[in-house]
Amino acid sequence: MIKEHPSSNLQMIPIDKIEVLNPRDRNGRIFDDIVGNIKNIGLKKPITVTPRKYSDGEERFLLICGEGRLKAFKSLGETTIPAMVVRVSDEDAFIMSLAENIARRQGRTLELLAGIEQLRDQGYDKKQSPRRRVLVRTTFMASCSC
Repeated sequence: MIKEHPSSNLQMIPIDKIEVLNPRDRNGRIFDDIVGNIKNIGLKKPITVTPRKYSDGEERFLLICGEGRLKAFKSLGETTIPAMVVRVSDEDAFIMSLAENIARRQGRTLELLAGIEQLRDQGYDKKQSPRRRVLVRTTFMASCSC
């Protein structure tokens, strides 16, 4: 079941209009399983993206959740993919993407530290108000049923 965010909607998005915000390496066997599942039973859960307008007026999308599903669709020759479109800031999109990656796997300490360093490099401050941290967590949980 997809949790609906107040400013989200489900759309078919052209795959070539999606940019991966926080790429990660994936185990080949796990990727093959994702491809096989999608090929056999279809996509059970849409990816999550956020729209961005560029200076040339073109709309593109930043991928928040679902890189494996996106790559699987590409490998199957698909040109569009179902996506939950949420409107969040670049910072929130990055945090949501990073949180999803960390939550999905049992990362090693060095991977976790690298993720924290990415957040710091993006300007996220550990001294940020508790209200802001709760907002980010709530936004992630409400809009990204990854």
